[in-house]
Amino acid sequence: MKRYLLMAAIGLVPCQSWAACELIASQQKIVYSRLTPAERQQGNMPWITLPEKQIQVQVNCSEPQRIRLFLGSDLPRNGTFSLGSEGEMRITASHAYVDDRPVRIAPVHRTDTVLRSGGSEALQVSLNEGLGFSNGEEVYGKNASVSLLVAARIKPGPVTELTTWRGNLNINLEVQ
Repeated sequence: MKRYLLMAAIGLVPCQSWAACELIASQQKIVYSRLTPAERQQGNMPWITLPEKQIQVQVNCSEPQRIRLFLGSDLPRNGTFSLGSEGEMRITASHAYVDDRPVRIAPVHRTDTVLRSGGSEALQVSLNEGLGFSNGEEVYGKNASVSLLVAARIKPGPVTELTTWRGNLNINLEVQ
């Protein structure tokens, strides 16, 4: 009998800046629990969808800053956030606030000096893509928060032994 223990580790990387900033996540680890052999062997389905998990990310700085969050993985596969060899995680950012005011979320790359769009209420995050905070233009503030919804799925397959699949999500903070 084979069981699967699915988990994703959340890695936080501190920032470098003139102002002191702190990056906090509501969870350092997401555990999806064990799958039974019957759940794992759903042969007619292309994917087994796991329960969605939510992570609240907060940034607190001593001075107003341009705050950007970059999401990456030490275990990428096929351009996605992988979950073991046969799974993936999709990350959606939403409910963003800067200094307790609702803002929009815009995609950003490390080389971007300005945001490429005015943003949206929610954004599906691509691997190694960043999040900027906008109200038409990039917002500066001392505090920012955003919710990350993690939707994981794995491919079904035969069950022969105990296996643990791990995923990895790194959140890097960049402030100016």
